[in-house]
Amino acid sequence: MQITQKAKLNIYSGVIEMIKGEYFINSIELTKNTSDLAKTEHNDCVVRAFMAALDIPYDQAHAWIKKSMNREDRKGTYTGQAIQKVEGKIKNGYKLSFMGVNPAKTHWKKMTGSNKILNNPKYKKQTGYTLKSFIENNPVGRFVLIVQGHAVAVVNGVLYANTNENAIGLYRSVWFGWNCK
Repeated sequence: MQITQKAKLNIYSGVIEMIKGEYFINSIELTKNTSDLAKTEHNDCVVRAFMAALDIPYDQAHAWIKKSMNREDRKGTYTGQAIQKVEGKIKNGYKLSFMGVNPAKTHWKKMTGSNKILNNPKYKKQTGYTLKSFIENNPVGRFVLIVQGHAVAVVNGVLYANTNENAIGLYRSVWFGWNCK
């Protein structure tokens, strides 16, 4: 599956690799047009990621993350500390399963309390995914992925993320994630 193309991001940039339009949804714009609460929030990438992966409205995702992951308004979510709190939970008919941690992030194994490894099967040696390689290897399914200091959703091969992340986030390392099935 070829999810990227060469393109100019703006008049100041050269030609770069970016995700094709049909494989990217700007979750900020999506939420700002559907929720007054989203217009007042900051650091809400985890809320937007679970909103997309669980196919629920922003306000419902916000309340659920606040309750289940102890998120404070406009303060962000400490996902590494909240993994066990949502493991196995069912929301909107989807059961959350922790997929594992990047093999290079051993400190996350301790924090998450999980021995599961999120390994890219393309390589013989244990190797984690980049955001691009994860999407290419998982064209079907609903996932919430944690990359450095950020959360995104991948739903049936479509990335739900911040503005311009279709260009600047492709090669971010996936640290850990949830499968929602």
